[in-house]
Amino acid sequence: MKLWSNVKAFVAIIFVVVFIANAQDRDSAVVDNDIKPMRLAVIGSGIAASYTAIYFALLKDGWWDKVEPFRFEPLHSDMNYAANLDKFGHFYTGIFIGELLAMSYDWAGMSPFASTLWAGITVGATQIIIEFKDGFSPYGYSVWDAMAGTLGGFYAMGKMYIPAMQYIDYKFAYWPNSSGYWDYHKEKKETGIWFDDYYGGNQTHWLSFKIPQISPFALAIGLGLYDAYDLGNPEWEWDKIRYEYYISLDYDFNAIFRPQKTWSKNLITILNHIKFPAPAIRLHPGAKFFFLHPWQGFYVSF
Repeated sequence: MKLWSNVKAFVAIIFVVVFIANAQDRDSAVVDNDIKPMRLAVIGSGIAASYTAIYFALLKDGWWDKVEPFRFEPLHSDMNYAANLDKFGHFYTGIFIGELLAMSYDWAGMSPFASTLWAGITVGATQIIIEFKDGFSPYGYSVWDAMAGTLGGFYAMGKMYIPAMQYIDYKFAYWPNSSGYWDYHKEKKETGIWFDDYYGGNQTHWLSFKIPQISPFALAIGLGLYDAYDLGNPEWEWDKIRYEYYISLDYDFNAIFRPQKTWSKNLITILNHIKFPAPAIRLHPGAKFFFLHPWQGFYVSF
């Protein structure tokens, strides 16, 4: 899919900026919280280039080519679409990009407070611009999508200044267990996008609770959606969708690897936002034990 290729390129550019930016150890690179103009210029140029690339990619291949008069998305459809799991997706995207931006701003010489603050502001501005463009699409401007993404952008700040958040990681997992979403779009000759595939436990969002100074493992609780297509429900009948609830073993990579360098700390921060395969139990609907969730190919019902 051309769109997904462009999204991957966008993410790759951000990763390059971040990891080049953090190639040096914090102790030898930035200790005085003085802004480094050249480094800030590198980050600004990378962000501008990335945003420009993804903007034109979406204009060409996305739904934005169907320009309509600007409007806000009706509250009923906004709050029913994907049973609001899409709001979790916007929140997670804000977290992921916000963490990367905070790392980059830190490398540029900003203080921890300023780097996380400006990361949140940057993500918030990005969300507002994206939703503004959505306002001219058949879907409309979603205030709640913009709020969810912006809140995710300030997650890094919360992690730094709210003690309880240091023991909780927000994670995401995707695995195409059900082909319903893809079959539906294939039948309509439309291009599907994996991060819009909310069905059949394909996409799950997790809160992972660490056990500090005791174990490299953690306990996670997850949320997904039952397969709408298996239930015979068309895409728009979200009021009939049921949630799936999970509990799972998880990993705390900080406790496992105990990183010391800035680049390794940053890498572990990113890894701790990805839910890697582990044993899990789906509590509802219908109790099942999965040996390596998110892959659901081998399970035991009970």
